[in-house]
Amino acid sequence: MSENTLEKLIATLKSEAIEAADNEAVNIVESAHAQAKKIIKEAEAKREELLGNAEKEAQATLIKGEGALKQAARDLTVSVRNDLLQLLKTVLEKEVEAQFTPKLMEQAITNTIANVGSGVTLTLSKNVETELAKTVQKQLQAMDNLDSIITDPSLLKGFSITKTDQGWSYQISPNAVAELLNAHLSPKWVNLLKNDLDT
Repeated sequence: MSENTLEKLIATLKSEAIEAADNEAVNIVESAHAQAKKIIKEAEAKREELLGNAEKEAQATLIKGEGALKQAARDLTVSVRNDLLQLLKTVLEKEVEAQFTPKLMEQAITNTIANVGSGVTLTLSKNVETELAKTVQKQLQAMDNLDSIITDPSLLKGFSITKTDQGWSYQISPNAVAELLNAHLSPKWVNLLKNDLDT
């Protein structure tokens, strides 16, 4: 074999090897590009899925937070309303207590007994001034409606009127009057507060 033929053979082998290597390189690059595109596409799909899930979770958290906030606002409204009603009741009790003077008691006793008729027993609290008891007794004796006046240590303030023949008795005290007023005022106050707090 001649040197020339050997060189041609070597050149042909080199050329074929380079061409095969180039083809292999092109295949590797194309495969790498295809693999990279696939990875990018999968990553984008995963990113979209994660973003969608995050958005759904954020929306659910927002809705849950709004619900909790609305419930807290309702709870606060009820609490404030109850506190205001309790405050109004306390103020009413103090005002009635302050107005429940011996003069008022004298008027209430004489007016009540005058309207009830005869056969009445008047019970006064032990701390009622003797002067009030004497004044009331003088006025009532003139009306001829009163059977007796007694004192009751368990009656803290106020008086009680009993009509024995009819079997009824009413206690009139600052607490009883305040409770009665509060019972009748409460629904109106609740409606007023409800309307004010709802606007």
